[in-house]
Amino acid sequence: MLVGYFDSIPRELDEAALVDGCGPLGALGRVVLPAARPGVIAVAIYSFMTAWGEVLFASVMTTEANRTLSVGLRQYSTQTNVYWNQIMAAALVVSIPVVIGFLLAQRHFVAGVTAGAVK
Repeated sequence: MLVGYFDSIPRELDEAALVDGCGPLGALGRVVLPAARPGVIAVAIYSFMTAWGEVLFASVMTTEANRTLSVGLRQYSTQTNVYWNQIMAAALVVSIPVVIGFLLAQRHFVAGVTAGAVK
Protein backbone atom coordinates (compact mmCIF):
# COMPACT_ATOMS: atom_id res chain seq x y z
CA MET A 1 0.00 0.00 0.00
CA LEU A 2 2.91 2.34 0.56
CA VAL A 3 4.65 1.74 -2.76
CA GLY A 4 2.82 4.59 -4.50
CA TYR A 5 3.44 6.94 -1.63
CA PHE A 6 7.16 6.14 -1.47
CA ASP A 7 7.38 6.56 -5.26
CA SER A 8 5.99 10.10 -4.89
CA ILE A 9 8.93 11.10 -2.65
CA PRO A 10 11.62 12.64 -4.87
CA ARG A 11 14.79 10.59 -5.28
CA GLU A 12 16.75 13.84 -4.94
CA LEU A 13 15.99 13.85 -1.20
CA ASP A 14 17.59 10.44 -0.83
CA GLU A 15 20.56 11.39 -2.97
CA ALA A 16 21.07 14.66 -1.04
CA ALA A 17 21.14 12.73 2.24
CA LEU A 18 23.73 10.33 0.80
CA VAL A 19 25.86 13.25 -0.40
CA ASP A 20 25.62 14.90 3.02
CA GLY A 21 27.15 11.82 4.63
CA CYS A 22 24.23 9.62 5.64
CA GLY A 23 24.40 5.94 4.90
CA PRO A 24 21.47 4.16 3.25
CA LEU A 25 19.79 3.41 6.59
CA GLY A 26 20.49 6.91 7.86
CA ALA A 27 18.90 8.41 4.74
CA LEU A 28 15.89 6.17 5.20
CA GLY A 29 15.48 7.01 8.88
CA ARG A 30 16.31 10.72 8.77
CA VAL A 31 14.91 11.83 5.41
CA VAL A 32 12.62 9.34 3.68
CA LEU A 33 10.51 8.14 6.62
CA PRO A 34 9.80 11.65 7.97
CA ALA A 35 8.72 12.66 4.46
CA ALA A 36 6.48 9.59 4.25
CA ARG A 37 5.02 9.98 7.75
CA PRO A 38 1.46 10.86 6.61
CA GLY A 39 1.27 7.81 4.36
CA VAL A 40 2.71 5.49 7.00
CA ILE A 41 0.22 6.76 9.58
CA ALA A 42 -2.71 6.37 7.16
CA VAL A 43 -1.72 2.77 6.40
CA ALA A 44 -1.21 2.03 10.10
CA ILE A 45 -4.68 3.32 10.93
CA TYR A 46 -6.21 1.39 8.03
CA SER A 47 -4.59 -1.85 9.15
CA PHE A 48 -5.61 -1.17 12.76
CA MET A 49 -9.23 -0.67 11.72
CA THR A 50 -9.15 -3.84 9.63
CA ALA A 51 -7.76 -5.85 12.53
CA TRP A 52 -10.14 -4.18 15.00
CA GLY A 53 -13.22 -5.55 13.26
CA GLU A 54 -11.87 -9.01 12.51
CA VAL A 55 -14.25 -11.37 14.32
CA LEU A 56 -13.95 -14.67 12.47
CA PHE A 57 -10.17 -15.02 12.73
CA ALA A 58 -10.17 -13.85 16.35
CA SER A 59 -12.95 -16.21 17.39
CA VAL A 60 -11.06 -19.18 15.96
CA MET A 61 -7.64 -18.25 17.32
CA THR A 62 -8.57 -17.13 20.85
CA THR A 63 -9.92 -18.84 23.94
CA GLU A 64 -12.21 -17.66 26.72
CA ALA A 65 -9.20 -16.43 28.71
CA ASN A 66 -7.74 -14.20 25.98
CA ARG A 67 -10.45 -13.14 23.54
CA THR A 68 -10.47 -9.84 21.70
CA LEU A 69 -12.95 -6.99 22.15
CA SER A 70 -14.91 -7.81 19.02
CA VAL A 71 -15.37 -11.43 20.11
CA GLY A 72 -16.30 -10.23 23.59
CA LEU A 73 -19.00 -7.98 22.16
CA ARG A 74 -20.41 -10.93 20.27
CA GLN A 75 -20.96 -12.74 23.58
CA TYR A 76 -23.74 -10.29 24.50
CA SER A 77 -26.10 -11.97 22.02
CA THR A 78 -27.32 -15.49 22.61
CA GLN A 79 -29.65 -17.75 20.66
CA THR A 80 -32.64 -16.60 22.69
CA ASN A 81 -31.88 -13.01 23.65
CA VAL A 82 -29.88 -9.99 22.60
CA TYR A 83 -28.76 -7.65 25.38
CA TRP A 84 -28.94 -4.38 23.48
CA ASN A 85 -28.21 -2.12 26.45
CA GLN A 86 -25.02 -3.96 27.31
CA ILE A 87 -23.95 -4.17 23.66
CA MET A 88 -24.35 -0.43 23.14
CA ALA A 89 -22.58 0.46 26.41
CA ALA A 90 -19.68 -1.88 25.63
CA ALA A 91 -19.45 -0.63 22.05
CA LEU A 92 -19.21 2.94 23.31
CA VAL A 93 -16.44 2.06 25.75
CA VAL A 94 -14.59 0.05 23.10
CA SER A 95 -14.74 2.89 20.56
CA ILE A 96 -13.22 5.51 22.90
CA PRO A 97 -9.55 4.50 22.20
CA VAL A 98 -10.20 4.61 18.45
CA VAL A 99 -11.70 8.09 18.66
CA ILE A 100 -8.83 9.36 20.81
CA GLY A 101 -6.29 7.85 18.40
CA PHE A 102 -8.02 9.49 15.45
CA LEU A 103 -8.07 12.87 17.18
CA LEU A 104 -4.35 12.58 17.93
CA ALA A 105 -3.51 11.56 14.35
CA GLN A 106 -5.84 14.05 12.64
CA ARG A 107 -3.10 16.55 11.80
CA HIS A 108 -1.17 13.82 9.98
CA PHE A 109 -4.23 13.08 7.83
CA VAL A 110 -4.51 16.73 6.86
CA ALA A 111 -0.79 16.83 6.05
CA GLY A 112 -1.14 13.69 3.92
CA VAL A 113 -4.09 15.05 1.99
CA THR A 114 -2.46 18.42 1.27
CA ALA A 115 1.06 17.08 0.63
CA GLY A 116 0.37 16.22 -2.99
CA ALA A 117 -1.43 19.50 -3.71
CA VAL A 118 1.53 21.82 -3.14
CA LYS A 119 4.25 21.93 -5.80
